[in-house]
Amino acid sequence: MHELNTLCTKLGVKGFKDKEYQFLHEYCTVTRPLTIALDILQADCPYGTLLPTLEALMQRALALKHTLSSMTAGLPDAIVQAVQTRFANLLDDRGALLAAVSCPKFKLRWMRDADRREQVKQLLQDECCTIASPRQSSASVANSPVHQGEADFFDFEAQPEEAYSAEKEVMMYLSSSNDLQVLHDFVNIKRIFLKYNTPTPSSAPVERLFSLGGLVLTPRRNRLSDQRFEKLLLMRYNHWFTGPSPQFLA
Repeated sequence: MHELNTLCTKLGVKGFKDKEYQFLHEYCTVTRPLTIALDILQADCPYGTLLPTLEALMQRALALKHTLSSMTAGLPDAIVQAVQTRFANLLDDRGALLAAVSCPKFKLRWMRDADRREQVKQLLQDECCTIASPRQSSASVANSPVHQGEADFFDFEAQPEEAYSAEKEVMMYLSSSNDLQVLHDFVNIKRIFLKYNTPTPSSAPVERLFSLGGLVLTPRRNRLSDQRFEKLLLMRYNHWFTGPSPQFLA
């Protein structure tokens, strides 16, 4: 407050009163989680980041209510109401829920309600069954050929094959680490991740890509082929990988 009053004195304007400074301080405190959420969603993140970010924003906003005066006491409720109104069709959307739970970074940790966690867990199991069925049915007939004489010689008792269990895969996935690389160990959940996390929660990364395209396709490079332009753009933008082409999720 002292710094603000000093600045006002130097500028020749009226200084802040105690109530005005208190309002500014509380307003910045309440809106800080909102600014953090915006920075997260406008960065390079998968679609599954959306629901956990909104949930964390609403929880953090409501947790500040008891620290506020009557001047800003209604601001947390206003933020929560705005989020629920704006994203009403996404908070319980099947695709958004699967995108979030298939992200190892989040899984089910962002949900506080036990019943909702069980519902989303069952949703993930059902999706695993849907994705796994055609893959396993095709794999059962794709055995390597065996000569008839050799098959007669090794005519042992058939061993029972363990049936695929979506519940087991989901349980092992939920108890694994939060590293993105664990998706290699869970084939069906990896496919779910790729299916539902292709979009981005914000258009900001796409806008940055278009802006960067103008720096690559300069007047002195007006004869670049489409393939060469895409390669140069990828090399300029994809700063996440500095080595050879990544093989992850290939």
